[in-house]
Amino acid sequence: MPRYRITITSKDREAMLDLVRKHKLQVFDHGTHYSESVGYSVGAIADPALIQKLKTEGYSVQRHEDVDKKGKIRQQEIGRGDRYKRRGPN
Repeated sequence: MPRYRITITSKDREAMLDLVRKHKLQVFDHGTHYSESVGYSVGAIADPALIQKLKTEGYSVQRHEDVDKKGKIRQQEIGRGDRYKRRGPN
């Protein structure tokens, strides 16, 4: 099952605290941000079932990239072999 990076927003501070207390969601360590126009927002990782549950309970959830797919792509960027091993006379 895919997992997505998400941004959750709500005008209700207690509802945001319930993300951890009630839903046991591990939010990013950056903590909650607040702005007058949006309210409180926080980032997290969630699967589609949890995203739907949060939406049903009144949270606004913006879904971003699939973190597992993105991670596999990023792993392809890692070099192969020992870059410190001598390749010839110096």
